[in-house]
Amino acid sequence: MSTFRVALALAALTLALALAFQGTRGVWEPDEGYYIGAARSMVESGDWTVPQVNLRPFLEKPPLVYWGSASGMVLFGFNEWAARLGNALWLSLTVLVVGLLGRSLGGNRLGAVSALCYLTMPVPFVAANMVTPDTPLAIWTTASMASFWMAVSAPKRGSEVLWKFSLGLCLGLGILAKGPAILVLLGPMGLYLLLTGQVARFLARWETLPALTAAAAIGGSWYVLIHQVVPGALAYAWDNQIMGRLFTEKYDRNPEFYKPFVIYLPILVVGSLPWSVAWFAKIGAMRESFAEWRRDLRSGANQPTLFLALWVLVPLAVFFVAKSRLVLYILPLFAPVAILSARCWLSWKPAWFEPRWNGARAGALAVWCLVLVISRLTMAHWPTDKDTRAFWNSLKDLIPEGRRELVVVNGIRHGLSFYSGGNVEWVTTRTDPYPTFFMPETFESEVHELPTSREYHVFLVRDPRDYTPVLERLSRTGFPFEDKPGPSGHRLLICPPAPEDRHSVSLAAMGDTRSGDSLQIQLGSALYHVDEERTLNGVILLGDNLAFEGDPRYFEEHFERPYNPLLRNGVRFFAVLGNQDVSGGFAGFQINHPLLGMRGRRYYSRVFGDGFVEVFFLDSTTLAADRAQRSWLARELATSPASWKVVAMHHPLYGSSLKRETPLPNLREQIEPILIEGGADIVLSGHHHFYQRIRPQHGIHYFIAGSGGKVAPGTLNRAASEFLAGEDQTTIALLLEFTADS
Repeated sequence: MSTFRVALALAALTLALALAFQGTRGVWEPDEGYYIGAARSMVESGDWTVPQVNLRPFLEKPPLVYWGSASGMVLFGFNEWAARLGNALWLSLTVLVVGLLGRSLGGNRLGAVSALCYLTMPVPFVAANMVTPDTPLAIWTTASMASFWMAVSAPKRGSEVLWKFSLGLCLGLGILAKGPAILVLLGPMGLYLLLTGQVARFLARWETLPALTAAAAIGGSWYVLIHQVVPGALAYAWDNQIMGRLFTEKYDRNPEFYKPFVIYLPILVVGSLPWSVAWFAKIGAMRESFAEWRRDLRSGANQPTLFLALWVLVPLAVFFVAKSRLVLYILPLFAPVAILSARCWLSWKPAWFEPRWNGARAGALAVWCLVLVISRLTMAHWPTDKDTRAFWNSLKDLIPEGRRELVVVNGIRHGLSFYSGGNVEWVTTRTDPYPTFFMPETFESEVHELPTSREYHVFLVRDPRDYTPVLERLSRTGFPFEDKPGPSGHRLLICPPAPEDRHSVSLAAMGDTRSGDSLQIQLGSALYHVDEERTLNGVILLGDNLAFEGDPRYFEEHFERPYNPLLRNGVRFFAVLGNQDVSGGFAGFQINHPLLGMRGRRYYSRVFGDGFVEVFFLDSTTLAADRAQRSWLARELATSPASWKVVAMHHPLYGSSLKRETPLPNLREQIEPILIEGGADIVLSGHHHFYQRIRPQHGIHYFIAGSGGKVAPGTLNRAASEFLAGEDQTTIALLLEFTADS
C-alpha cells in the first residue's frame, strides 16, 4: 500500500472514530456540566471572553475548551454531539501531529503506526468523548514538543526559525487550553538540550526570545482581558492553576502520597492497550550498556529515544509531586507513549506492519476499533447519577411550568442549565464548600429571596443529612411549599412565587450600553440575579443604546444577547434616545421596537406599582428646541398623582466631566424650571460614561448612570462642587427601590 493510501486510510479511520456516537451520551456531572454549560452561555450571550456558569464568572480554566464546544453549538445547535465536536477536532489534530512527529523520528512507517497507536488507545479515545480541558491541552503539548524537536533537528537555518516560532505559538495556545500546565514541558526541553550539549546553541539564536515572547503574549492575552473585566481574576487564576494545585490539598484532588501509584501507573499501562503489550517484550531484550548508549547519544543515534523518554518521565515526575491528581492529567503523555509503543512493535513484530496487511491483522484492528466504539455506546446507556440528560428527563414533568429557578443544595447539577435553558443555582449549607471563583450562595440567602421573588423555587436536596434542616428552615418561613420525591434519590421542595407587591417598585437604570462586550454582558448577568431576588419592574435605558449611531444591525449583539436572561424572565425595558441613536438616522427602529417600550413615541411616561411611581421619558437631543415636548412635560408633571416623579433623559443637566461639557447649551435653562414647578423628585441621565450622584439641586436628586457598557476611566471630576459620589472605573447600573410609604 502506498504512503498516500496509508495516510488516506488513517485519516478516514480517525474521523470515523473521533465523530462516532459523540452525542449519544448525555452531559455528565461534574466536569461536563461546568464546561458545556459555560460554552452554551458563550453562544447565548455573545461573550467569548469571560466564561459564565449560571450567569456568574467561571474562571476555573482558560477559554479554549469553551471555544471548541461553543463553536460546535454555533454550527449545529444546542446538543451533545455539537458540544463535543471540538473534542473530536482536537483528537484528530493530535493523531495528525503524532503521525508527523513519528515520521520525523523514524520514517513513514513509524509515523503511521504511531498515529494508529494514539488513535486507538483507550484513554485518548475516551477523553475525546468527555468535554474537559485535557483533550485540547493534549494537542498543544504534542504540537509544542513536535515543534521543539523539529527546531533542534532542523537541517536548515530557515526551518529552525520557523519551528521555533511554531513552538511559541503552540505554547501560547496550550496556556489558553489549561493555563500554565503546559509549561511543565520546559523541563524535558531543557534537560534534552543540556544532555545533548545544545543549550547555548538553542538559546543564543535571535528568534528564541521573540518566540517565547509570542508564547507569553498569546497565552497571557486572556488573563489580561479577564483582569480588566473581572476584579480578582488574576489572583484566583494564580491560586487555582498554579499554587493551589501544586502545593496544597484545598482542591481535594487525591492528595494522598500513594495516589500517583494507583492512578497514573495503571492508567498508563491499561490506557495504552493493546499497544503496551510490546513494552514488556522490549524490556526483556534490552542489553545495551549505559556507556554505549551515552556514546551513541552524542552522535545523535539515541537522541530520539532520549527526547521521548524525557517527554514522558519529567512531566510524570511533576504529576507525582503535585498535590492535585486526576486520571486525565496525564493525557498529554500518551502522545510520546504512542510513539514509543510504535517503536516497540516495529522492533518486536516488524512483519505485522508491512505495507500489505493480511486479513487476520486487519480483522484484529477492526475488532479493537469496534470495542472502542461499543464502549461509547455502553457509556451512553450505562445507568449513572452523573447523566444529567436522564436526570432532566425524569425531573421536568415533576416541576411547575413558567418562570422557575432550580436550586441544588450541596450538590452539583450545572448541566441542568444545558437542558432546561434556564438558570440553576448552587447553594450550600456548609462553611467550607469547594473553592471556586464565585463561591456558591448560602442556602439562607436563597431563602431570603422567597418573600420577594416572582418565580418558583425548586430546591433539590439529595443528602439525607441536608434534607431535615432544609425542610425545617423552609417550614419556619411560613411560606407554602410542596415536598415530593425526585429522580436519583432527590427530594423536591417547591416554593410558589411570592404574590405581586403593588406597594413596592424596583427599577434599574443605565445608559450608553452600546458595547456588546464582556463588561456589558457581565452587568446584564448581575441584573439577572437582582431580578431573581427582588423582581425588577423595569429597566430604564438612558440612551446611546445601539452601536455608535443606533444601527439596527447591532440590536442582537448590543441588546438581545447581553440582556437575554432578563428578557427570558419577562423583565420590561423602557428606552430613551441618545444623541448617537439619533445621529445615525435609525431612531425610528428603536422608537417602534416592542422590546424597548417606546411604543412609537420619542417621549412618553409609564406608571409603576400602585400608581405611586411615574417615570417620564424624554428625547433630550431635541428637547431644548422642542416646545411641544416641553409643554407635554410641564402638563404631565403637574397633573401626575404619583408620589415619586422620575425623569429619564440622555443628556445630564448637572454633572462634572473632565471630557465633555455639561449640560447642552440652553438645556438646563429650558428644563429645570419645568422640573421644579412640576415637583420632579429624581432625574436620571447618561451621556457621560461614568456613574455620578449630584448634590440635590432645588430639592431634585440628579444621577448620571452612563456606564452601562461604555466606561471612560479618569473623566469624573471629583473636585466639582456638586459632586457627591461617583465611579468611573467599571460598568454600573443604578438600582432604585420605591415603597408606597417611603
